[in-house]
Order: sequence, then structure tokens, then C-alpha cells
Amino acid sequence: MELKATSMGKRLAQHPYNRVRLLAAGVEVSGDRHEYLIPFNQLLSIACKRGMVWGELEFHLPEERVVRLHGTEWQETQRFFHYLQHAWQQWSQEMSDVSAQVLTALQQEIITFTEQDRWLKRSELADIKESITRQFAALPLPLARLEDFDNCREQWQFCQQWLEQGETAIRARNRQWTREVISHFHEFFSTVETTPLNSSQCEAVVNGEDALLVLAGAGSGKTSVLVARAGWLMQRRLAQPEQILLLAFGRQAAEEMNERIQARLGDSAIQARTFHALALHIIREGSNKQPVISKLESDSKARRQLLIDNWREQCKSKKAQASGWRQWLQDELAWDVPEGPFWQDDKLAQRLASRLERWLG
Repeated sequence: MELKATSMGKRLAQHPYNRVRLLAAGVEVSGDRHEYLIPFNQLLSIACKRGMVWGELEFHLPEERVVRLHGTEWQETQRFFHYLQHAWQQWSQEMSDVSAQVLTALQQEIITFTEQDRWLKRSELADIKESITRQFAALPLPLARLEDFDNCREQWQFCQQWLEQGETAIRARNRQWTREVISHFHEFFSTVETTPLNSSQCEAVVNGEDALLVLAGAGSGKTSVLVARAGWLMQRRLAQPEQILLLAFGRQAAEEMNERIQARLGDSAIQARTFHALALHIIREGSNKQPVISKLESDSKARRQLLIDNWREQCKSKKAQASGWRQWLQDELAWDVPEGPFWQDDKLAQRLASRLERWLG
């Protein structure tokens, strides 16, 4: 079916489009030099208007674009409009059924994701959003029209809300899940360490993000959180003992963690290491060679003595440096420095050695 502008309308309108033709799933608007194809899946609405003499058709597209046809005979314009409107609405209803199936499946995918008995990660939310965006782009109907159809409206609004407010939704869901799981596993959090974990510690234990930073002061229970987290991962079968790596800066802290894990969890397969011990293990496993490590790395007494000996030699051989050290110790640190060769004072040297060791660290 086709509609053309009259010869007089074409002459007076001076518009680039003067003919429209109905296609199987769209319309083609054309003129002597221009042609515009409008698929139904890009068409938002059609308007039929009457001017002083002729009719006018408006095709509304996304991004507020409008394609117009002028100069057509009014009664023919009306007949074409009603026929086109019927064809477009019939096509739209069929496509709404297809869209409803896609949106319903997408909604169920999101619901299934949120109903899992576990922490939902932000990285997983990014995958959900990507899936929503991808499936929206594949829908046969323009997104702006989905709310016009009863079979699509609810699912569309649900998915759109997750796309726009997913961060807020997943935080609220994780807070609710955290409260429920801490309450359900109350006995575990009360007995996993000698002192029951507080609410902040419990939240750190059950948090399942890919990376988690816990900021806490000295003596606030960071080691308890690590021990409990290892126990939680095993209890929930989120990891096997050999998949859990615990690291500490110092050997004493690593040994303390191992003792507490053995005492509280009874699993010797989990081994806390220092960063240096882990590096040595990786080197040994990768090269089958035993690296030679200076005893100063593990012998703090020998390390401090080396620092003291070098400092004393420096002060003894260079008067200017000895004077600089004396001035810094007295003025900056407010230490009592004995007269004469102060570097020979054992108490002062030991006190300074700990500070030099921290500097080197």
C-alpha cells in the first residue's frame, strides 16, 4: 500500500518526502532525491494531522527524531493512516509476546541470582547488568514502548530498576542475608574463638567480595577474624584447606595464627606464612632450588648487632658524623646522651638499633 502527495501539494510543500509505502515490517518514506526506511522496531508512534488543505503524517523515532510527509490528499491520508496503524499495532502485539518471553526469563534469572544462600558480589552484579543491557538491545520492540504493553510492563520495570539501582539493591540484599546468616550460625561465631566475635567481626567473616579491606587497630581482633574466616570458608565448603593462604608480616604473628588455627579449627592443612616464607616456597617449587638466605633475615639479634657495629665504626672514624648523631639524638629525640664516646654506651646503642631496624624495614 502506498500514499503519494498530490502534484499541487508536492509543489507547494517543497518537502524532501512526498511518498510513503507500507512494507512487511516497516515503512519507506521517499522523495525525488531522498529515501528513508523506518523499521517497525524503531517506530515509537504515528500521528495523522490535517493542514489547511492537505494531510500530514508524522513518524516519531527514538532520540526525538521525527520524519514527516506533507501534501497528501486528506481522505487518502486518513485511510492510509488507519491501515498503517492497524498493521503496526498488530505487529507490535506479536512482538510484545516475544519481548515478554525474553523479559520474563531475564526477570527469573535475576530472582534466582538474588535468592542464592550466599554473598552476592559486585563483580556478579556487573555481569547481570551486562546481560540486561545485551538482552534489551535484542528486543524486537523499542524500549520506550515496553510500558505500553500489559504483558511486558512489570518485567520491564523490574529489569530496568536493577539496571539503574542494582548497587543499592544488592547492598540491601547482602545486609539482609548477613543478618540472617549471622543469626542462624550464632553458635559458630560464639565458639570459633575463645571470645565470641562481635557484629563487625562477623560481618567481615561472611563478606564474600573478591577483595575485602578490614581496617582495625591493635588488639581489636584482626587475627580472630582471619581464623574465623578460614573456618567459615571450610564450614560453608567455599574452599578446601589447601586453597586457603594466610599471610603475616612477622614470623611471630604467623606462628600465633597457626597455633590458633590448630587449637580452634583442628586443621593442620592450613598454614600461615610470612611473605618471605611464601616467596621461598614459590622459588623452591618453581626451580627445585634452595635459595641461600642471609642469617640476618631470620636472626634479629645478629641483625641488630651488625647495625650497632657499623654505627659505632662510623661515629668513631668520622667526628663530623658523630657530632651530627649527638645533635640529632639530643635535639630531635630528646635522649640523654653521655659525654665522650657516646656510641660505646650499650644501652643507648640497643635503643638506637631498634629504630635503625624499623628504618630499614
